[in-house]
Amino acid sequence: MWLEGTTLFLEGILRALNIVLHVIQLPVQAYQTMTAKPTHKRKRVVIVGASFAGLWCQRNLCKDFDVTVVDYKRYFEYTPGILRVFVELGHLPRITAALPKMGSKFVCGEAVGIDSGRSLLQVKTKTGQDVQEIPFDYLLIGTGSSYSGSIKPSVREVTSSDRLATWTSEFERLRRAHSVLIVGGGPVGVELAGEILTRYPEKRVIITDRAKELCAAFHPSTRSHVKRWLQKHKCNLVLGESIGGKYPDLSIDSKGCTLSSGRRLSADVVYRCMGFKPCSKWIANSIPKECVDSKGFLIVNDHLQLKGFPNIFAMGDVMTHESNEIKLGHTAEVNAHLVVDNLQRLETKRPLQSYPFGVVGARRTPRVYCVSLGKYDASLGFNWLIVNGPVAAVFKWLLEWTKVMACREAPIGIFFWIIADKMSNFIGKYLIKTQDS
Repeated sequence: MWLEGTTLFLEGILRALNIVLHVIQLPVQAYQTMTAKPTHKRKRVVIVGASFAGLWCQRNLCKDFDVTVVDYKRYFEYTPGILRVFVELGHLPRITAALPKMGSKFVCGEAVGIDSGRSLLQVKTKTGQDVQEIPFDYLLIGTGSSYSGSIKPSVREVTSSDRLATWTSEFERLRRAHSVLIVGGGPVGVELAGEILTRYPEKRVIITDRAKELCAAFHPSTRSHVKRWLQKHKCNLVLGESIGGKYPDLSIDSKGCTLSSGRRLSADVVYRCMGFKPCSKWIANSIPKECVDSKGFLIVNDHLQLKGFPNIFAMGDVMTHESNEIKLGHTAEVNAHLVVDNLQRLETKRPLQSYPFGVVGARRTPRVYCVSLGKYDASLGFNWLIVNGPVAAVFKWLLEWTKVMACREAPIGIFFWIIADKMSNFIGKYLIKTQDS
């Protein structure tokens, strides 16, 4: 299709630009190396979690700080693109990257707690059962969230080979199925249905959700577009009915679910696309109870510091802030922008910035999202501006490709996102403002 030709053409141009930028970057890197602070004079920054927020901090702090990244896996995975792997196993290597090796240290292990009095992070490494203690001057927490099933890597999937084995099994399980039940009508459930119906139009797909609308948190134009697309592709929508049982013990099993009305929905495979949980349990026992809310989110102040700990910051899915933003990869990186700025301000004894005004110059961050409907359709949102159709799908591919390239430390990816972040803040503040601005 023309869309695949367009993405191949764009990729060719971007790769050529990457070579040019790499040549330009060499003397810049040499100069930065010569002018960098001596290692023994640098403060120690430990980042827990190597995803959107954590890797953004790593790239922007390693010149002036002694940075250590801690994660239980040895790779970055672009979570917003993972659902395509259910139907296209070859997509997995396109959305993964080895973790950075230049400018920082990496410890492969599972964080299990902190000793706040001595400023130590406790890590259970993969090479043994002993707990390693890593000293820090600043601790940045970006451990994200967990999700049911295979959508996010587990602690057992340390290497990309481990992850591939999991996805090979998931790919085969779906391929053999004749019918699919998706519990949850948010963006994850909708995107999964879109991928399945694009690749396997003959399969019977059901989406059920207690909400009366799909993607209820998004713009009405997005909601109506995804509903029309799914109905056109003969997806069975069972909306406005709750699942029987009481959360988390809902009436869901490997062959279907039972609604509160007693109606049974059956399928060969069942996917639970609902109820992500913040990955905060590892630190909860090391900090006061008032630092964690009833759902497990770490509570931060306006500077994104953990309540009562001026040298500990939290970002992304793992934390809660009074701005009450939708949890997206984009907002996690906006969090990281402020954390990096405030950490540098602490070092130079300047007043700290407040979130989100200190980053975007407005009371709200731009709401940027893209809900894909298979390879060839999507709904792109920037505040109140909505673009539906193949153009949105090309844009989603561009976001994915450049973000993975940035995490691979490719100049084109890093440069693209420096420009994109500045442009999105400018557009959101002055041109396509939030509707309550």
